[in-house]
Amino acid sequence: MDNMIGLRLDGRYEIIDRLGIGGMSDVYIGRDIMENRSVAVKILKAEFSSNAEFVRCFRNESKAIAVLSHPNIVKIFDVGHEKDLEFIVMERIEGITLKEYIDQVGIVPWRECVHYTIQILRALQLAHDRGIIHRDIKPQNIMKLSDGTIKVMDFGIANFSRQTPQNTGEKTMGSVHYVSPEQARGERTDERSDIYSVGVIMYEMLTGRKPFDGETPVSVALKHMNEEPVRPSEYVSTMYKGLEEIILRAMEKDPDQRYQSATGMIGDIEAFKQDQSIVFGYTSEPVSRPRSKKKLPFAFPAGRRRKTAAQEYVEEDIPSQEEYDDDEDYEIEEPRHNYILPILTATTVTVMIVAVLFVAHVVLSSLKTAPSSSNDYTMPSLIGLNFYDARAQYPDIQLVASEEYNSEYPSGVIIEQGKAEGRIVKKGSAITVIVSKGTRSVTVPDVVNYHFNSASAALDGENLKYLRIETESDDIAAEYVVRTDPEAYTSVEEGSTVKVYVSIGPSTEDTTVPDVKGRTVSEAEDMLKAAYLVPKVQYIESSEPLDTVVSQNIIEGEVVTRNTVVTIYVSDGNGTVSDPFDDTGDIDLPENLEQGGVLPGGQTQSYVVVRVDIPASASNTYSIVLENTQNGEAMSESVFFSASNYAGSYIEIPVYGSGSVELSARLKSPRTGMYTQLAQYDVNFEDGSWVCKNYSSFAFALIDVNGLF
Repeated sequence: MDNMIGLRLDGRYEIIDRLGIGGMSDVYIGRDIMENRSVAVKILKAEFSSNAEFVRCFRNESKAIAVLSHPNIVKIFDVGHEKDLEFIVMERIEGITLKEYIDQVGIVPWRECVHYTIQILRALQLAHDRGIIHRDIKPQNIMKLSDGTIKVMDFGIANFSRQTPQNTGEKTMGSVHYVSPEQARGERTDERSDIYSVGVIMYEMLTGRKPFDGETPVSVALKHMNEEPVRPSEYVSTMYKGLEEIILRAMEKDPDQRYQSATGMIGDIEAFKQDQSIVFGYTSEPVSRPRSKKKLPFAFPAGRRRKTAAQEYVEEDIPSQEEYDDDEDYEIEEPRHNYILPILTATTVTVMIVAVLFVAHVVLSSLKTAPSSSNDYTMPSLIGLNFYDARAQYPDIQLVASEEYNSEYPSGVIIEQGKAEGRIVKKGSAITVIVSKGTRSVTVPDVVNYHFNSASAALDGENLKYLRIETESDDIAAEYVVRTDPEAYTSVEEGSTVKVYVSIGPSTEDTTVPDVKGRTVSEAEDMLKAAYLVPKVQYIESSEPLDTVVSQNIIEGEVVTRNTVVTIYVSDGNGTVSDPFDDTGDIDLPENLEQGGVLPGGQTQSYVVVRVDIPASASNTYSIVLENTQNGEAMSESVFFSASNYAGSYIEIPVYGSGSVELSARLKSPRTGMYTQLAQYDVNFEDGSWVCKNYSSFAFALIDVNGLF
């Protein structure tokens, strides 16, 4: 038994069970006793806790995440140390890794791929803006939640590029299948290294394979450095040209040829989403280009792995195919050189030069306090003056201007000067000045119908402040943006405040249910919508004329809140049942089924009505059948329906059986012929209860999109 189970860290975090095992640390399910919430606790392994380098790396992860707050980055709640244990407390993510999802589906539909990629890039852009390079972006470090939300995690080898100087000898760790060429060579890494890894992930999602593979980590890394990837369209003939260009640009060998920021890559993806025929012109046939044959420096020594201060390796050979997999992290190092003597020499010379210059500066400054000849000129203060006014006012000096944005000074005003006030310069000298371009203008992004978390991240990305204002909305779901002020695409000053009106749901005003019995289905729908109610149509066997409303589940005159779903039962014109509801609106089942009677054929079974949720985005025609997951036996009839009539609501499907059964709701699109699992249900026919689990709202989009490829 794991001796961590039952342990209470910092008197607050109780370890309940082990969740996963990593290279440096183990992850446990924990309970925050003070906040009464489930958390994930990452504990550094005992064999590394005494090693200063590993402890630094472990704490570096917490430091990296702690300064980041973004809906697509895993949250960190606490960092602690107790006895010999180093631990991080994070939010517990209910989902699977992107790697597991790719393995499940094989090839990810392009709409899903770009949806996930944009979220990854938004998370990385925030990190890059804070000076943090992840350096280990791979599907194993990306969590996918059931609602399609992406969470980037494991900043354990993140590099604080603006705080820690880099050099070519630093260790660069990361999964070899996603490592950038410069990282494989042990060179300096920056934001563009993460973008390369994102390109590799897109390649894998859309083709079902990695761009480079081999028998050893060394062979894979060499391919990243020296070989061009096979075009994705050679594996997937239906690949859009524009999407392929985005992938290949992100995976350019030369960082200067890649996207220079995550925002830039997002811009191209958004353009592609709007127009799938777009061609950017980044690549031309063929992709491959001549490359030098000379050997490049590489961090894996041929046939041997170098011992580090952090870890002693017993094996001396590079692992075979059986000894490594996609989840393994490998160390890549540059050979060390002895630079001590050159550095000391250079330092000594530099100190001497600086000392001489300083003394000369002091002497000259003391002497040059006033003009010594008619050709000398005392430098005035130019800061705060309009550039053209300064040039006219001081004709004895030549002003050479460059511009930059500045929120303190209006456009055209000098904010810096190359020579300080009071210095002696020669008449006609060229003096450099920096002139304000005024406050930078940015465009308000379109965040209507975005979740507030995503909207705030988009505004942060444009350096805009935001003010949340809650408002009722009958059309926009709670926590989603109704409108902004200023409106989308308005040009505003950087740092301006945008009012974000966020829905708290529909109005809570009451409404009265009208009587729609005897009406046609279209008349009934119009009457219910006019009363701020949501109609749901369900056809039944009835001798009434076709499309005539036989009954309604909420009787007329009832006072209910707005947007209540009212089910109307409409005649199919073929049956004999006239009204499945009595005056109270309760369902009127056949007598022999109410408590589990005898069905035709002599079988004793119970009757349970299962509710199947329909997402708001669904609009096509589908069919659903509930099957026994053990033997595939159908437990319900196949129900055909138009999703637009139930979008954001649900349909009810009767199932027959006995005992306790696990059912699978299989969704099929008659239009594409594709089908997939929508949800699973645990049904207890003894007490009539049921529970929905493993529901996937993406099932509808999945079978629609897959049918097009």
